[in-house]
Amino acid sequence: MLRRTLEAIGLVIVTLAIGSNAAMAEGRDVAFRGTIVCEKLKNSQFMLRAPLDIAISGKTVVAARPVFNLPGTLVVATEIATGTLADDGTIAFNSTWHGGGSSFEGSYKGTIVDKTGTITGTQNWTTVTGKETRNCSAAIVLSGS
Repeated sequence: MLRRTLEAIGLVIVTLAIGSNAAMAEGRDVAFRGTIVCEKLKNSQFMLRAPLDIAISGKTVVAARPVFNLPGTLVVATEIATGTLADDGTIAFNSTWHGGGSSFEGSYKGTIVDKTGTITGTQNWTTVTGKETRNCSAAIVLSGS
């Protein structure tokens, strides 16, 4: 009896996982939310920890997160990154931002499985003090789950 119950639960989990990936592959609109964490820049006070929103429509990915001033006390802009979703759930997106004498290019990649995902990337910064690269990572979940 217990074995049949566990098999039934396993079948439901597999069906839901396939259904979630199939929904993305079919081009349905989905949204994910999470937190991006990036290493500290030399001239900033803290490492970055910010909300990250990702919208997927068909095979198009758009991600957004706030850009803060150096003390980390004020949102000065929004980083908007665009990219694509592959059939296997792999996402890749890039951004370019300029403002206040600084600029950066971001490049991110990750994988979405079922209702969650992980992302890693780098930001190449140019500031008045020079050039610098920092690594970033994020964890995301299906919005509304």
